[in-house]
Amino acid sequence: MKPLLIDLDYSLTDTFMIKELNVPYFTNTHHFHKDYEIVFVKKSTGKRIVGDHVDNFNDGDIVFVGPDLPHAWFNDSTYYGQQDDLLAQSVVIYLKRTWLERDVLPLPQTGKLKNMLENSRRGIRFYGEAASQISRLVSGIYRAEGFRQVADLFTVLSLMSEAKECELLAGINYLNTHSENETARLNRVYEYVMRNFSSEISLEDAADVANMTANAFSRYFKKQTQKNFSQFVNEIRIGHACRLLAKKDKSVTEVCYESGYQSVTNFNKFFRRITGKSPVKYRREIRATPAQSL
Repeated sequence: MKPLLIDLDYSLTDTFMIKELNVPYFTNTHHFHKDYEIVFVKKSTGKRIVGDHVDNFNDGDIVFVGPDLPHAWFNDSTYYGQQDDLLAQSVVIYLKRTWLERDVLPLPQTGKLKNMLENSRRGIRFYGEAASQISRLVSGIYRAEGFRQVADLFTVLSLMSEAKECELLAGINYLNTHSENETARLNRVYEYVMRNFSSEISLEDAADVANMTANAFSRYFKKQTQKNFSQFVNEIRIGHACRLLAKKDKSVTEVCYESGYQSVTNFNKFFRRITGKSPVKYRREIRATPAQSL
């Protein structure tokens, strides 16, 4: 998952930039940049990667990403098919780092904002009522004009800095060691896995995509992601299985095979290792839990 460094195209006077996306699927490479970013997924599903953290995302997903933190949102495979009515919709707000840190933080009563910006170096996901309040404002900012847009943005930052319903994503020891000159090799591998995890994937397959020998690729992947390749593939597959167990009336055996496993025994083993519970227990608990705003 080697990320690309990208430059954001601000005008000379911009302090923030807002984009609204309504596309067949997110054309997202694994990347990082020097500024802060708010990502609100209005409607879409798939896998989100922030630092070394991989998880599902759904409608309503809202995340604050700090500077130099690799991230990407990849859609489920259904978005790459022929379903014309399936759209990926999001609002993304880029906040210039120099503006926030040089001009905003010195203002009085910004202690909680400072803490939130520091935590954003690991990525922050908001959920529950906090996410509902924040996403309503973010949805309207794109169409707001003049000072109202600025005022709404400050309200969003205030809500985020006060929120209790949030979680940090990347591990506490995660460190982005990638430089501008590094290639997009693991980006290709990551995209390959996302599109093919429900089929058999071998280390040799991934090494071919990366144009490396299997042994060299294994060492390279471990060094760059802090996990081995099979662990990464299992995380993607079990994440997909969790989505199926939560939302569809499929048997555990059906979920097993649709998630890329050829053995129910192996599926149960990796599911328990990653989630801490069996597929049956996970389904029972998730369906007994009231729906939560993400």
